Amino acid sequence: MKNNQQKKRCAGCGDEVPSYDGVHLTAGDTHRFLCSECYNRNTAEAFGFDFEHLSFQPVTLEDRDGEEHAFHFQTRLLGDLIYIQALEIKEGEPKGYKFAQSGYAEDDLFGLFTKLVERLTREMERKHIEADHFLPYSITGDDIVRGRVSWDEETGGEVPLLVIDGKELSWHEFGRMLMTYEGFHFKLEIFDETEER
Repeated sequence: MKNNQQKKRCAGCGDEVPSYDGVHLTAGDTHRFLCSECYNRNTAEAFGFDFEHLSFQPVTLEDRDGEEHAFHFQTRLLGDLIYIQALEIKEGEPKGYKFAQSGYAEDDLFGLFTKLVERLTREMERKHIEADHFLPYSITGDDIVRGRVSWDEETGGEVPLLVIDGKELSWHEFGRMLMTYEGFHFKLEIFDETEER
């Protein structure tokens, strides 16, 4: 598999890390990139508490079709809150699935990480779209679609790119899938990536 992973040098420790494992900070004309560990250390110092940064090893899980999904984890301290994000990495970039678990800085980080991996395992058992004879995909017989709203470069963000079952679908592609339900009603529910519904 081709690896196009972009790396950035941390302005704090000088290490090179994947560009998705850090924070870009801007103040006026000044731009700095800090790796997650340096960012968390600076945040803990600013808020005046001890915090031990944990880095978690990537996890690869299979979905219901036997397809493998490699997840990398980012730990981010936001004031007194902690946020662990699972990013699916494809060809060195975050693409596909993206989930998160939140808690408080004093919480057991490994416990939060375990909850996140348990959620990922459950999510891999879900299937919302399947291959179709006439369209690339159709909605499964459960008639429920869960996914993530993302930025569509091709439209300049005018309409979203949807990520469903880890696959990127244009708004137009999803609209064609919905047309098989012409005349039906639907319910659209929006929720945060830390929530499971």
